[in-house]
Order: sequence, then structure tokens, then C-alpha cells
Amino acid sequence: MLGSTHEQVIVNFTEYLDQTEALLDAYIDSGSDHELFIASYIHGHYSVIAANLVHAVHCSQNQNARLAQWQKQTQHMLMQSIDDAIANNELAVCDAKDVIKMRDSLFVNNIN
Repeated sequence: MLGSTHEQVIVNFTEYLDQTEALLDAYIDSGSDHELFIASYIHGHYSVIAANLVHAVHCSQNQNARLAQWQKQTQHMLMQSIDDAIANNELAVCDAKDVIKMRDSLFVNNIN
């Protein structure tokens, strides 16, 4: 059975993921066509990473990990995933710059 501290980390991490996703959704709901493209591109990477991390945070061997560690892991994995995609020339240079800018803006207000 999960301890109350671990359960709280799970709840807080899920809220963190939802808040980050809401930032991307805001671009989808009210951004320009280009912002919609960029946010949708990031959202694809983010969705895969979030799903993997939600599974990992529930594992008993990760019960001592803190919220800040999960937040940093999310940021690291998203940065790596997008950097790898850019290195594989999946985006035009101008789009890659905009993806990096928007991706980085998602983590400006992280509390570590």
C-alpha cells in the first residue's frame, strides 16, 4: 500500500501534468494557426512522456521520489525528446526555433 506522502506526490504530480497540459491547450484554443501547429507538435511529445511518467510515479520502487524530481524528469524528457526530433530534421529551422521557445516557456514558473 502506498504511504500518504507518496500518495500526495502522485496527486500533486498529476495536477502538475494537468496544469502543463492546460498551458498547451490554451495555445490550441486561442493561438494563431502557427501557435496551434507548434503547441500541437509539443503536445504530441508531452502526451507520450506524461503517460510514461504517470505509470512510473505509481511504482512502489519510486515511492521516495519527490515532486520536484518528477517535475525535473518531465522537463528533461520533453527537452530531450524535442531536441532529438530537431536533430533528426523533423521540423523546419524556423519551426524548430518556435518549438524550443514555446517548450522552454512551459517550465519558466516551475517551483523546484
